[in-house]
Amino acid sequence: MFRRCLGSAAVVSLLLLGVAVKAEDAKKKEADKDKQRAKATITKVDPKAGTITVKMKDKGGKDAEKTYKLAEDVVYFDSTGRVARLDVFQSGDDVLVLEQEGKLKEVRKDQSKKTDNKDKKTDSKEKSAPDK
Repeated sequence: MFRRCLGSAAVVSLLLLGVAVKAEDAKKKEADKDKQRAKATITKVDPKAGTITVKMKDKGGKDAEKTYKLAEDVVYFDSTGRVARLDVFQSGDDVLVLEQEGKLKEVRKDQSKKTDNKDKKTDSKEKSAPDK
C-alpha cells in the first residue's frame, strides 16, 4: 500500500514538472516571436491582388520596400491585440510584421504610436467657448 502511494506521488510530480516545462517553452517561443517582429509602415494594401507592401529597415539599416503575398494562414491583430481582418489596415499605418522563411505570418498594428485624444478634446472646447 505504501509503495503504491509513493509510486503514485512520483508519477504525479513528474507530470506536474512536465507541464511546467511546457509552459516555460511556450513563454520562450512567444518572447522569440516578439524579437523577430520588425517595425514597418504600410505603403499599399491590395486585397484584390492579395498583397501588402511595407516600408521597413533592412539588415543594413537602410529603408527598403517589401511586398508580401497574403496567404490564408496570415494572422492580423489590431492595436489592442485582438484578431482583426485585413481591411483594418490602411496605407500609412505603423505595424509590426513577423516573417518566417520569407513568408508573412503575422501583421500587428503598432501600439507604441497611439495618438493622444486629450489635445483634440481641449482644442474643441477652446473653440466653442465664447470670447469675453
